[in-house]
Amino acid sequence: MSKSVTNVAMPSAARNPRRRSHSSCENPRSRVSQWFAPLRRVASSTLRACAFLPLLATAPKAMADYTVPSHMQWWSDARFGMFIHFGTYSYLGQGEWSMHWGGYSKQNYQTQVSQPFNPTSFNANAIVSAAKTAGMKYIVITAKHHEGFAMWDRTAATSFKDYSGSTIYSLPAYTSSHFSRDILMELKNECVAQGLKFCLYYSIMDWSHSSQTKRNQGPALTTMSSLAARSAYIADMKNDLDELITRYDPALLWFDGDWFGEPASPTLEDWWLSSDGQDLYNFVKSKNNTIIVNERVKRDLGLGDYAVAEFGTPSAPMNRPWERCDTMNGAWGYDASKENATSYRPAKELVQNLVINASREGNLLLNIGPDGTGTMSSYAADRLNGIGAWTSIWGSSIYGTTRSPFSADPSWGTYTKKDGYLYCHVFTYPSGNPKTITVPGITNTITGVYALNNPGTALNYTVSGGNMVVSLPNTNPDGTGTDAVIVIACSGIPVAAPPPALASGTYKIVNRNSSKVMWPSGTTNGSNVQQKTLSGGNAYKWTVQDIGGGQYSIKNLASGKAVGVFGASTADGANVVVWDSDTSNDQKWKIIPLGGGYYKIENVNSGKVAGIYGASTVSGAAVIQWTWPGGLDQQWSFQP
Repeated sequence: MSKSVTNVAMPSAARNPRRRSHSSCENPRSRVSQWFAPLRRVASSTLRACAFLPLLATAPKAMADYTVPSHMQWWSDARFGMFIHFGTYSYLGQGEWSMHWGGYSKQNYQTQVSQPFNPTSFNANAIVSAAKTAGMKYIVITAKHHEGFAMWDRTAATSFKDYSGSTIYSLPAYTSSHFSRDILMELKNECVAQGLKFCLYYSIMDWSHSSQTKRNQGPALTTMSSLAARSAYIADMKNDLDELITRYDPALLWFDGDWFGEPASPTLEDWWLSSDGQDLYNFVKSKNNTIIVNERVKRDLGLGDYAVAEFGTPSAPMNRPWERCDTMNGAWGYDASKENATSYRPAKELVQNLVINASREGNLLLNIGPDGTGTMSSYAADRLNGIGAWTSIWGSSIYGTTRSPFSADPSWGTYTKKDGYLYCHVFTYPSGNPKTITVPGITNTITGVYALNNPGTALNYTVSGGNMVVSLPNTNPDGTGTDAVIVIACSGIPVAAPPPALASGTYKIVNRNSSKVMWPSGTTNGSNVQQKTLSGGNAYKWTVQDIGGGQYSIKNLASGKAVGVFGASTADGANVVVWDSDTSNDQKWKIIPLGGGYYKIENVNSGKVAGIYGASTVSGAAVIQWTWPGGLDQQWSFQP
């Protein structure tokens, strides 16, 4: 895999340069992520931290912002697929970047790692069966990773040879003395037999091709020997792809190895440009226009059919179809050091991540990395079985669904929807009595409420303050405690009802992320507004007044000073302060309902939203304004 994320919202951590970044929490080779900053000159998106927490706030609209093309409908409905990283690097057991990390020359890597590769235990039936059991609907396997080794009998692209220039660098030409099976065809046939879509991964960059030299610094990009060699390589790469398309008829091509810079014209160092990516996309479509192509023909530029999120789940739905690719254990290619119970994430976490992706209208492509013999890890098999135990009962709440209709997730889980159904995914089952969840209102006619695994037993509900309060069974319907799905059956596609506006009054203003209250650090003009652990006194209370036009003033009950932005700044990160009340726009706020009793507080002057510096949960952390990405620290409740 490459080490980049596309089209993902800025994390709260990025608002504080002194706060430790979590962008390396899942990636086994997190150093690579540091190398991509200078390559983003043409990118409009920013990195998102790894999303292992079960709940991240969303900011979705009620309906999809895009129409899924007909040739992609199967993929959009699938929501869940298997990624397989398998190549000669699997023999070494140090991950798919081992040629780079180990400092191998082409000759040493090919003779010491690729030639001994002997995956005699590769069992397509077992792998596809495991994927199907888990509820996966498609499989993507690496046909050629950055190492350059072709996992099929390459015949069309004659320039793809080993270091000696005499032998095609592929199965079985390079392993003919001991292994000559066509494992891609074995997997393809098994996918057809078991009803899964078969898809292929292909790396544009090639560490072993004679036209290129891998650079040992930075993100392991390659340097072309000449521009003529570049042209010849691209032409032969298309021969490779033509052969793959003709022989294996993949439903999807997953490109990678594309993260070169974007100069005005190709150079030996930055030899792959956006025009090359578009040309490659057009080439694939000319061969078969139903093949789905990911954006990594040249990432971060809106190319391809869908976006890829590698480092974390986006905090909100994107404006186009997208897919999160993820690992179970922090490794893509087989890494023996990660084959232990501690490294593998529990099935419960993986299921909840799958559901969160679906709630933001995205797919999850979850990886396995067979070892050098072709054997799938027992830990991976166990996690897939655990996921399957959930999808076999509750899977209809993710397949064919679209984003949550609401603008924020509840504290207990999230939502998905499809025509006739709103699915309430209860990750955290109520512990007290009565056991209820509160669901924002919808405009649709409600025809029934029940647990998905027990549709014959109706659940009681009441409507209060525009919200539905659903009474849950005393015992969690999901015995594993992973995600009990409560169904609200309704007429048509669920649409969120407009939440009521906040009434004028005196409130404690409570941050959703920290559960601490807003208060002024002093009574003089310019005193910072902070979050604080609640104690007595009027300093913790605010008079919120509707001043018309959807705008409010917010004044401290103790001092009478109004909340505004220091210096009337419009910049991200400017402090929120108290000051003598006046009529300036920086002291006017839009208090916008998000549903579930939460609001965003948006400054009229700047359009920025009040949140906590660095998303801190510490008492005394400053309240600042920041562009809205929908983080929990930018959501507030108003409590009497």
